[in-house]
Amino acid sequence: MQKPILPTIHDFLHKSPYASLEITFGTHTVLNSLVHRPLNQVYKQNSRIVINKRPRKGLPQMVVVDNLIFNFDFGFTPPMQQEFYLGSMLHLPSPLDQGHLHMDADQLTLSFRIHSRNLKHCVFVSQTYTHIHHLERFFEPYIIPEE
Repeated sequence: MQKPILPTIHDFLHKSPYASLEITFGTHTVLNSLVHRPLNQVYKQNSRIVINKRPRKGLPQMVVVDNLIFNFDFGFTPPMQQEFYLGSMLHLPSPLDQGHLHMDADQLTLSFRIHSRNLKHCVFVSQTYTHIHHLERFFEPYIIPEE
């Protein structure tokens, strides 16, 4: 039986004694576009995200661990229901901006822009994660390693 994504994250944030939840997804699709022209599509397996409970300003944090270019994190308002969630990606690191987070039982989608001073060079990215493959819980928050 497939674990539902949003209820798993909701229950972790509201009921779990752990500080971090690492989720490994079976499928990860990345779509990139430049001014609404598709650039490329990448399919990955076993990509991870980590949810940290309230490390900054009382908000949970999502860490994108297996990103194509660099790992990053952002804050988000905790979901209050288990059916559907649409929120903003808060405190995105530069050059990322205009981030949105969508979750339901079947998928987690991150949509954001890689900003450029020249709007013709802004890249729009959509990353969709599906099929929870593995869950791991930690008592200590996850910290992105320095490179």
